[in-house]
Amino acid sequence: MLKRIFIMLAVALAFTIPSQAISIQELKSSPQFKVIYEVTPDGPNADEHTTWYLDTKSIEVLEYAPPMYKIKATVYNAYQSPRKNVIYSDSWIVSYDTRLSLASQVYRAKQAGASLTTVIDAAQTKTGMTGTEEPLGKFSFDGQSLPVQVKASTRAIVRMAPNTTRYDIADTLFYEAYRMHFEDVVVK
Repeated sequence: MLKRIFIMLAVALAFTIPSQAISIQELKSSPQFKVIYEVTPDGPNADEHTTWYLDTKSIEVLEYAPPMYKIKATVYNAYQSPRKNVIYSDSWIVSYDTRLSLASQVYRAKQAGASLTTVIDAAQTKTGMTGTEEPLGKFSFDGQSLPVQVKASTRAIVRMAPNTTRYDIADTLFYEAYRMHFEDVVVK
């Protein structure tokens, strides 16, 4: 009986332990973390900076059934401004349908004799990528854990501005898992 209680307690703890704390120094210095994307706004009073890092050791292929793929990884978003320095840790799960990669759409359009305008319109609305971001933790730059108040979200990943950050992250996950960019895959 006592053994069952300890097992149930261990299982409960396993599901409530937050993401391991991380500092900005570790993100910048460890080869385990790859810079995916950086943003420094232009203009007056643009004194903030955001950098996204991929934990390359966290990459996990959940589905490999060409043309369908699904990859999971941990992504860190380090935000820095005069008022706030914070690191967000998120679990990303991205589903890919390579039938909708840009190369696949161009190939099929050429075969059908479609215009370039048709290809561009289709490419903007049908990206073939859907992502779910689930918060794992929130930390100060020195690694102190902070409260998280965001819920998981799932949405399409688009190719065009203003949301190219999510697209670049999703493409980097695909590249790190398969050593090719999502858009280069051709499904005939």
